[in-house]
Amino acid sequence: MFGTDGQGGVPGGGNMMGPSTMGGHMEQGLVGGQAVSGIEKTMKWKLFFFAGACIVFATGVTTVLYWILHFTWGPATFMSEIFLLVFGLLMMVLDFPVPHPNETLVAIRDHCYKFLLFMTRFMGRGMWYLFLATLVFGALWDTKINWFFGATFSLYLILLGAGALAKGYFISTQLDKVRLALLREHDTGGNIEHYLSSSQKGLTKAQFKAMVENVTGEKDLFTDDDLDYVINALSFLPSSDGMVSREELLYWVRPGLMLMV
Repeated sequence: MFGTDGQGGVPGGGNMMGPSTMGGHMEQGLVGGQAVSGIEKTMKWKLFFFAGACIVFATGVTTVLYWILHFTWGPATFMSEIFLLVFGLLMMVLDFPVPHPNETLVAIRDHCYKFLLFMTRFMGRGMWYLFLATLVFGALWDTKINWFFGATFSLYLILLGAGALAKGYFISTQLDKVRLALLREHDTGGNIEHYLSSSQKGLTKAQFKAMVENVTGEKDLFTDDDLDYVINALSFLPSSDGMVSREELLYWVRPGLMLMV
């Protein structure tokens, strides 16, 4: 969509940030990549998500044991509880709040994210936990196993899902402002090569931030953590190297729907 002649703009093309943008942990994106940290580089969201995983797993264990001890012909119900058990265990592995997981756990998480890429997005997490809230409600409340925990557990998962959706939507709308600004710039003769020269493989975190400030005129559109989430969402792969590649940038900056973070 964008040309390659690089007319005008910031001298030096994609290297406008200077040497301070090269290397360092500040441009590495999520700590250890998504295989380690999922969508959160701090422990705050990890703890919230891990609590949700424990709730789902505990519900699965409790209901499976209940139906084994109180046998009733209901294969659909029993399979639903098995799914809760598996989902809960999977999420506990992905969100276990350990700052420096060993290589085996990292490899397991990386493999899981290859097939569950939506779990690396706040919007995906939000929808997922809302879905699990309905399963937990049905497993405990509808079956009359325990009304109190059915309501309490479901409420927590609903609030968690709604919170993740709200955060993801807010970042998504801010990011779309940048995309629309780039499209308007292109329509008036601008060129993506102002920010990404032909010799560059991609933009570092600092370079992406500079591009955002240049096209929007806003210096604080994204927090440091939000920039990590954005780079994470733009990535084609479950593992993040803290950069936005040329292909990812050009794919994002196209007319179409808003990218969900």
